[in-house]
Amino acid sequence: MNESSLEKVSIEKASEDLFDFAIDHSDIKLILQNLPEDIKINRVSMEYEIQLLKILGVGWSISFFLDESPIKKELSESFWNAVQSFSQSISTLSSSSTGQEIDYFNTLKERLDTYLNALNLISDNPDPLASIGPKFAEICGSKDNAYIMLSGSKVFSISVGGVKNYFESVQIQPR
Repeated sequence: MNESSLEKVSIEKASEDLFDFAIDHSDIKLILQNLPEDIKINRVSMEYEIQLLKILGVGWSISFFLDESPIKKELSESFWNAVQSFSQSISTLSSSSTGQEIDYFNTLKERLDTYLNALNLISDNPDPLASIGPKFAEICGSKDNAYIMLSGSKVFSISVGGVKNYFESVQIQPR
């Protein structure tokens, strides 16, 4: 597509669009619905982990696709600020309903470190899905379950693909 025919959006709008995509549950529900009914997994915990992975996948993709771009830092910061604000709301709501202190953003940071370590362990493998799926299954407590591995890989792939498609459909205007 010709760059001049792309929709022009501000960094704030791009950040908002990417954040909305990261927290959208429609594809998460489909992934959970496609699991075999007899699979032994806590689906609520898995849905929670899928949401974390999707947010992380979008954030990782911003940095990956804009690696050399002058808007990378600003867009990335804007996205993560939105995630942090969202995380504070989730933490407050969860803490008040469970009676326990919950720090959603800290959980996101811990998961990011976990996934980045998994990616770095297999430096000779250029396919991040080969690392993300098994690590996702391990986090879900089902490290040998192919369905759970596939689900993690699918979430990450959907996240990366969504960001790539978005970047191909817009021209982000620097401030």
